[in-house]
Amino acid sequence: MHELINVVQAAEDELERARKSPHGRSARALLRDGLLRHTLLAIVDGQVLGDHAKPAAATLHVLTGTFVVRSQTAEVRLVAGQIGILPGPTHDVTAEGDSTGVLTTVAG
Repeated sequence: MHELINVVQAAEDELERARKSPHGRSARALLRDGLLRHTLLAIVDGQVLGDHAKPAAATLHVLTGTFVVRSQTAEVRLVAGQIGILPGPTHDVTAEGDSTGVLTTVAG
């Protein structure tokens, strides 16, 4: 049987970890399938995940709050319920409100 995850509960738990973290953020792998990765991301209000490289492909599905993703050429503002392709080749991420989302990437 395939692993089933309660994403709502996992997001609440991850947000609690982010609130306790000195960096105001937390992440954990949810699922992996070959090159496909799903990572749960939680960042508290106003915190930034600094500039980093985008994988070969990446989308973010926002569960709660708002993420603002900025690259040198684009800015994407994703609110709860939205999913979008992340700009690249590098970008940073800022949380507006305590925010959680599922980052889906293709490794390699």
